[in-house]
Amino acid sequence: MPENNDENYYYNNYNYNKAHNELDSHVALATFARILGMFSIPLCLIFYTGIILGGVAIVLAILSKGIAKTFLPQAKKAIILGSVGVVLGYFMMITSIHTVLNDPEQRQQLNIMSEQMYGTSFDEMLNDIKLR
Repeated sequence: MPENNDENYYYNNYNYNKAHNELDSHVALATFARILGMFSIPLCLIFYTGIILGGVAIVLAILSKGIAKTFLPQAKKAIILGSVGVVLGYFMMITSIHTVLNDPEQRQQLNIMSEQMYGTSFDEMLNDIKLR
């Protein structure tokens, strides 16, 4: 096994142990942020929760840095995954709104569902908003 003079991670390397110490609260926070970032990507398809989880993952990853000079590897991954979740969530929201406003079949289906749930159609609610 080569010496630890190079920048590679080995099990007896201080940098490896620092980034994988489960007892350190910064490592635990960065790991939790990475997990939230991973969940944010598929959950952006369900009620746009990916936007919320991705944002929380980014904030927790930044907070996990503490006073260290660089981010932990888990925090870097959390920032990337959280950003993908946020961007994908907003993309899904914009395409859904665009589809509802421009596709007549989807608009009719939304009107039927709105009448069943609220007693008034989506078009009537939209006209009420425009009149105010």
